[in-house]
Amino acid sequence: MTEVYRASHLIRRFRPRIGKKWVAVAASVVVLIVAAGMLALAVPLPFLEGFLGRQVVSRVSSQVACPGALAQAPAVTVAGGPLLPQVLRGNLEELRLSVPDATLSGVPHAAFTATMKDVSQHADNTHVGAIDANITVGFRNLPATPGATMPQFGRASDGGLTVEVVMPPEAAKNVKAKLFLKMTIQGETVRSVPRQLQIFGQTIAAGRVSDLTGGVRTERLPHLPDGVAYKSIAPRKDGVHVALGGVSTTPLSALPAQVGGRDVTYAASDGLLGINTSAIGVPLTIFTAPVLSGGTLTLSPAKVHILGGDHGLNDPLAKLVLSQIDQKDLSRTLPALPAGVSYKSVSVDAGGIRVVIDGVTVRPFSALTQPPGDNPTVFGAENGLLTATQKGGSGDATPIVLYGRPVIRGTTLDISPRQIEMFGIRFPAADVLREVAAQQTTFPLQSLPAHLTYDRVDVLPAALRIHLTGNDVTLARGSLTGGGC
Repeated sequence: MTEVYRASHLIRRFRPRIGKKWVAVAASVVVLIVAAGMLALAVPLPFLEGFLGRQVVSRVSSQVACPGALAQAPAVTVAGGPLLPQVLRGNLEELRLSVPDATLSGVPHAAFTATMKDVSQHADNTHVGAIDANITVGFRNLPATPGATMPQFGRASDGGLTVEVVMPPEAAKNVKAKLFLKMTIQGETVRSVPRQLQIFGQTIAAGRVSDLTGGVRTERLPHLPDGVAYKSIAPRKDGVHVALGGVSTTPLSALPAQVGGRDVTYAASDGLLGINTSAIGVPLTIFTAPVLSGGTLTLSPAKVHILGGDHGLNDPLAKLVLSQIDQKDLSRTLPALPAGVSYKSVSVDAGGIRVVIDGVTVRPFSALTQPPGDNPTVFGAENGLLTATQKGGSGDATPIVLYGRPVIRGTTLDISPRQIEMFGIRFPAADVLREVAAQQTTFPLQSLPAHLTYDRVDVLPAALRIHLTGNDVTLARGSLTGGGC
């Protein structure tokens, strides 16, 4: 009885103590677990964050592109604080994505970067609350027109885009250029000096485009008799006007040594030409007056000096002498003169027979010498200058530079130029493109998911950067890199 009492007494004595201790232990364990959970939510735990980070990176990478589509794996960075609470919520506060090498819009080796906020991933798509992204394409990877030389892209000093291309000869077949030349005469040579070039609606000093206008053109004119010279030259509406004039002199010693089969000599006296000869051994002189009739010079008898006296034309002795001479032997045809130029008058003195020549001849533009090449030149006159208009290029490829600012129009990249530089001169692009066949200046971009749009284009020193932005965007698997899986 006593032993039973003691046992039951001991049980009652120790039971409360044992229960309280185990309760305290259990409570401590619960507190530690909760504290650990709260600590994990509040403070990143390296081993846990690393594991979750790798899981997120793997899943995001599989959503960005289809298997095998990327040459290099994307870089994914999760921001916004500890990762565990974001994973538990199923929503990542901020995700940064970088794809260094992808084919976008058909352009290889493009780089894609994006900052996405409020990101939730699902089996086949990813929802993004807000996205800000850039596609960067190096100039060397931009497309070229099939069959054309590769353009050279660059950044202009004003931040715009420059494109250096070589224009094929056939592209310039409708180009019209008008060259203005100042014409002068030096001796018997015409010098045509380029002054201005009119092309693509602009008039440019020839000195600025000397490679295009060429140098001085020269042309020999027909030789003129001694004493006669070209005076001036002037292009006008009906052709090139050439003025010439002077006195052509034939020395007495150069006159024919025989007239009518008789030996003769000449002497001048009082404005008459004396023809000295003899008849039946009697010396005589026939005095003649030179007369012009069109292009014929005639020595018209005025009197005959014989037997020491002068005899008029009605004198029987004079008639007898003159009957022995054929009148055609006293006439000669003068050299033909250009249209508009004529023999004005004639006189004689001891120096010879002097014929005055004067006038202006007009050379029609159609008679001017065509420059070498396959494209005919049309000549004209404006403001006292000769104009030479030619349609079509030189037949050689021409380097040009396009200046513009790229813009996005819907899903099209437009690099149409505002200015085009040719021959070192910038022209408004619209004026050039009216005559020059344009090369490709628009390029399609890949379609984007709803609510994601192309925003603008920036020109970097060696690349184009296309900015994208959007809100409440759902991205299908592979859509960021231009496709679907």
